[in-house]
Amino acid sequence: MVIFSTIYFIFSYIQTIPQIIKLLRTKSSNDYSLGMILFQFIGVTSWTIFILTSNQKTIVVVGALIDEVLMILVDLLILIYYNFKKKR
Repeated sequence: MVIFSTIYFIFSYIQTIPQIIKLLRTKSSNDYSLGMILFQFIGVTSWTIFILTSNQKTIVVVGALIDEVLMILVDLLILIYYNFKKKR
């Protein structure tokens, strides 16, 4: 279980960190789907709740918490930089 969780976290971080860098550089997030971000947030939060409520090794718990924090950061940046005005 620990090896598969570690692989998951590595690839999740590889996916999330470039998104954070892009959002901070461009200060624009209208090319993101808000629905996709919502589903991704629900998935990561569900995974984190599962990890925290089950008997897991410390490294898995720490990985889940870091994953959750990175996802919250991405979501906040997307909402901060999203232009909610209708395009004409």
